[in-house]
Amino acid sequence: MPGIDEIDEIIVRELRKNSRITLTELGKKVGLTASAVKNRIEKLEKLGVIKGYSAVIDHSFFGEFITAIIELELIDPESQDLHKMLVPILKMRNISDVYKKTGEFPLVIKGTFKDVEALNSFLRSLRGHYLKNLIRRVRISIVLENFKEAGITLK
Repeated sequence: MPGIDEIDEIIVRELRKNSRITLTELGKKVGLTASAVKNRIEKLEKLGVIKGYSAVIDHSFFGEFITAIIELELIDPESQDLHKMLVPILKMRNISDVYKKTGEFPLVIKGTFKDVEALNSFLRSLRGHYLKNLIRRVRISIVLENFKEAGITLK
């Protein structure tokens, strides 16, 4: 990618491991001043290399004990309505990821839920409201153990 060098790659790698690292600490790792690191980070943000910063959350503190990966086979994966119909789902706090991918089940939603009833309620609302008339089949997987999330090794 134009404008990205080895030092930028190290900065991104370090921020991915710990987005709270100080500019001074980061500067020591790459041999630059804190000010120079700050300028590089701002450049990476402007280029869209760094899209944002987030924290890895233990959802059990919110009473959400089930993580589900919901795969949806769509009647028309290229439907013009899909993006518009996803807007309310994208705003839900408990939905962490939504992907459109290749394969038989091209839409994937990852979310956390209080219990099986809350998951079932969400699934009913997907079929009956949010993505009404777009879903052909649903495949659900419950996450049993999480080893790595958002680039962070958890165990």
